[in-house]
Amino acid sequence: MVRKFTVRVNGKEYVVEVEEVGGSSVQVQQTQLTPVAPVSAPVPVTRQEPVQQVKEENVKTVEQPSVSSSSSSAKIVAPMSGVILKILVSTGQKVEYGQKLIILEAMKMENDIVSDKPGIVKSVKVKEGETVDTGDVLVELE
Repeated sequence: MVRKFTVRVNGKEYVVEVEEVGGSSVQVQQTQLTPVAPVSAPVPVTRQEPVQQVKEENVKTVEQPSVSSSSSSAKIVAPMSGVILKILVSTGQKVEYGQKLIILEAMKMENDIVSDKPGIVKSVKVKEGETVDTGDVLVELE
């Protein structure tokens, strides 16, 4: 099978026809778009992927969608729509990082909603059996 590609090398564009000849090697017949004589013999080509360097200042940190935090409190929100099966904490209770707060049923599966930071439960905004939507506040922490 022969495929054509346009390749730019050192500012010059080339139309390259690539024919698969089996295995990992390929034959390339190259014709330059600028008025220069085309290469007449096939040239073997090996494929190498370029390595991209990423500068640290270009990396963005993404916050977890389950917590919206302010300076003094955090809101644990529903990551998906579902039904509250069980509330495992109460107002005034001290919670640790990763502690289960609520069990949410979504799509016939139980999902543990956990604390993303240690704190004290300021308020529980839902009741067992209640249906919640994505983004609804479930628990507020201090």
